[in-house]
Amino acid sequence: MPSENVSVRVVAKCRPLTQEEQERGGNSVITVNGEKVKVNCAGKESVFSLDGTFGPEQTNKHVYEGAVKSLLQGAIDGYNVTIMAFGATGSGKSHLMSGSEADPGIIPILTQNLFRHIRERNNKEFMVTVSHVEILDEKMTDLLNPHNNAMTIRQHPHKGIFIDGLSELTVKTGDDIALYFTQGTRARKLGSSDIKAHRARANAVFIICLEQKERQSSKVGLRSTIMLADLAGCESINSTDQNVINGTQGILNVISALADGKKKGGHIPYRESKVSRLLQDSLGGNSATLIISVISPLDKSYPDTMTTLQYSTLAKKIKNTVRLNMDDTQDVIAEMRQDIARLRDKIAAASQPDRDDISRMEDLIRDLEIAKKQTWPEKERMSSKYEEERKINLANKGILEWVMDSMSRGTKEHQEKMVLLQKEKGQISDQYKDKRREVDSLREQLQAKIADYAKFTESGKKSDSETKTRVTAIHELKERLKKETEMLKSLKEQLVDVQQRQQQERENAKSHTSAIKGNAELRQKVEREERQRLELEHKAMVEEELEKSKLEVDTEKTEIQLRVAEGKQYSTKEGSDLEIQVAEMKADRSVVVLKLQTLEMEKKHILSELEEAYVSHKEEIEIQQLQHYQTFRAYREMFEEQKAAIDSRYRQLLEESIQDAVYLSSRNSDISQENQLLKLQMAEMKDVITKLGGTIPDSVR
Repeated sequence: MPSENVSVRVVAKCRPLTQEEQERGGNSVITVNGEKVKVNCAGKESVFSLDGTFGPEQTNKHVYEGAVKSLLQGAIDGYNVTIMAFGATGSGKSHLMSGSEADPGIIPILTQNLFRHIRERNNKEFMVTVSHVEILDEKMTDLLNPHNNAMTIRQHPHKGIFIDGLSELTVKTGDDIALYFTQGTRARKLGSSDIKAHRARANAVFIICLEQKERQSSKVGLRSTIMLADLAGCESINSTDQNVINGTQGILNVISALADGKKKGGHIPYRESKVSRLLQDSLGGNSATLIISVISPLDKSYPDTMTTLQYSTLAKKIKNTVRLNMDDTQDVIAEMRQDIARLRDKIAAASQPDRDDISRMEDLIRDLEIAKKQTWPEKERMSSKYEEERKINLANKGILEWVMDSMSRGTKEHQEKMVLLQKEKGQISDQYKDKRREVDSLREQLQAKIADYAKFTESGKKSDSETKTRVTAIHELKERLKKETEMLKSLKEQLVDVQQRQQQERENAKSHTSAIKGNAELRQKVEREERQRLELEHKAMVEEELEKSKLEVDTEKTEIQLRVAEGKQYSTKEGSDLEIQVAEMKADRSVVVLKLQTLEMEKKHILSELEEAYVSHKEEIEIQQLQHYQTFRAYREMFEEQKAAIDSRYRQLLEESIQDAVYLSSRNSDISQENQLLKLQMAEMKDVITKLGGTIPDSVR
């Protein structure tokens, strides 16, 4: 099949400035026009020439229509296609690929149009499968089926470069693809503990495999692969973590090597990282590749923007060799079987088999097993198996409900809100901790100044000017502490507000979440994890409230110390009132402690009853299963009896048939012999008649 050399296409998409960036005084340093991107920052202007540009005012749909649409047609025609979103963290790569309700991304638009093209081809049958993988710190995660099995990147004579162990799920509509992509994206977000670091270092690749053949025809079909990659932030090259360097720098090193013309005779470092190995066909191989360089217009992002555009211009120099992909599975299987047979004969004939031959044969056998699984019925069967496995694996990670409940209206919005609220909570928590350290430091300084002032007044050597200076310093520090304390309280209120919104959002999401069906143990496990999570959150809330109370008490103690240092005297009535308040607070404390103990006992009782209910329910299910098994066994025994009767009757009929056959065969032999004798007699009679001149003698008459 003839091949064609084509260049990697590179276009740029500049996002608009966000409202927050504008409020902070951020300026745009990017100008796009035609095929050029102009970067003007600090009096320095740089111009980059690409294959196309899209400005801040243009939507994801404009990018699709202008750069992606023709590639989809190529995939339908049997050519491999790759679309990469390349750029720094925060430049808008994920929004470009995933989009939003108001501005759908490249992937949702492409998948809907893919099945529109399929529906238009009534004379062909199609098999479409999807996979979704994340590569973070050189570790691969199956986002659709997050199992713990080993996954390796391999090269196969039929499948090309693929991930051995990655789940492939069959899809029938564009909505199916959108559903799996959304679920994989949710699993990706919920599986990360540090969202900011995760976004900067993680590569996500969504893979669509397309196979087609003509209806009721023996002609060879076509196959193609669409790789949709959301690459890690290119600014991660400044990291000191070797895994991060390998992951991000691997792609950049491949781009540099190919752009420098080292492809012929030179080493291309595809194996430096897993993501560059997976995308080997996309850079210098058999794929029509589009790189969308996503850039931020913000002046503070100038270094990252320059890095993105510099590598983009290098990528334009890369040449790929694309060819039509024929679905020659049967030919490949036959060829591998012949190779295996030759190696087997060679190994059997040798006195000492070559280890390389043995290793080669083992690889061929493994490749043969993979090729045999590429039939459409086998893919359907494996897809059903993966579908069941993924429910268990998602439940084991405690994210089954969030990931799987994509059919309910509003679930996607709930999940996005939860992620944003979690990020907001993390930011406020960091600010709160910093402010708390500052308040503690000011309090220590204030107590030190008060203690120093008390010693100064006791020494008897005080002067009015010195006293005034010290008191003024104490009051200034006190005012500053008061101001910072108010800010700390404000942050605390914001934190509580975010926690309340999170709780409310969980309740809203819960109303949209259907109960887990099927395995009761999985449902019990997920509910137990939810209780534990709520307990931890409530415990943290109580600790924060105790910390807040301690802060208020410390502030009040500081006020009292200051008043005492200034000569404050308490009357007998004030002292008795304070003692009464202390006594009341002690009584309240004992009541609160008793309530807490009572609640703890009630909690244990409820948990005990809940566990008993689960055990009882489990036992009932086991009894039902046993009853079903007994019923099945009864049916099985009945079936075996009927089968034995049928077998006996069959054997009897078979014996009778054999006897009849033997008899008929014997009878047929006798008849044949008689027939031969008659023929012989007839021949003799003809001879006699001939000798007599054709007249029959009277004796015969």
